[in-house]
Amino acid sequence: MFWHSLRKKGSIPQGGDLIALKFSPKLCSTNRFFMRNLFIALVSSTILCHAQESNPSNEKKTQPEIPQFVQDLRNLPDEQKKQYQELFNRCDQLFKQRRIFECLETLYKLDQIYDGNPASQNLAGACYVEFRNFDKARLAFEKTLSSQPTNFNVRFNLAEIEFVSHNWAEALELFEALDQDSSGTSRHANMNPLIKFKMILCMLKTDKVDEAQKIIDNTTFLDDSPLHYFGTAAILFHQEKGGEAESWLARCRQIFRNQGLIAPWQDTLVEFGYIKSFYGGDLEVDQTNPAGEGE
Repeated sequence: MFWHSLRKKGSIPQGGDLIALKFSPKLCSTNRFFMRNLFIALVSSTILCHAQESNPSNEKKTQPEIPQFVQDLRNLPDEQKKQYQELFNRCDQLFKQRRIFECLETLYKLDQIYDGNPASQNLAGACYVEFRNFDKARLAFEKTLSSQPTNFNVRFNLAEIEFVSHNWAEALELFEALDQDSSGTSRHANMNPLIKFKMILCMLKTDKVDEAQKIIDNTTFLDDSPLHYFGTAAILFHQEKGGEAESWLARCRQIFRNQGLIAPWQDTLVEFGYIKSFYGGDLEVDQTNPAGEGE
């Protein structure tokens, strides 16, 4: 099974190993980017709702094709269904609390009941992202996508993996597809400005500056997203006009005062390397003088 194979390879620590593992400050601080920006799409309530018995009053209505994993969950014994629900909710809670090792351990237990749920595979990928183990995260997301090839959230996750891995051309191709699927009246339209911003950054790294500028030219300061400000700042950073770029970012923070709204945009610039992390994660320590003595 999926989790069993990861455990055999040593990817998931045994319970007694958890307290022995530590993180570097750089890894932990940079992961704020993922906690805000990465879609997890657990959809546990939806899945388990579908897994319940059909309502007799709806039996004669035309029903969409039921995914195989939903059928499998529906066929679990009642006691296992209850246990699965509890473990799944626990996984969601642990991840939100950033208790990632415990989340992985609980996912392993979940897998012992049923290992074909794409939502749990997607969460596995998110856990590996937290450790910046992008190769294993990519494998988990690809496994999820194989059973849900049109899942927008998982496709976004894969695009993010390419972005943080600095595979700019690959990321751009994936974001361009997401841009088309989130435009207009799409239910994912609220994500479109951020996707366009990531496209701009990828274009700057692939010598497509004119195309990046065209995206910005189609925005104005009256838009209800930070795209105009952050896009302009990105161009200015690319032109090595850091002072002007910072002015645009400051202006944006004055207009969009909700920190939760602009956090994913700012974190994207941190990950991209245009601005420093406010949490010290991007500051290198002189290993020959780690305490700064004698300065």
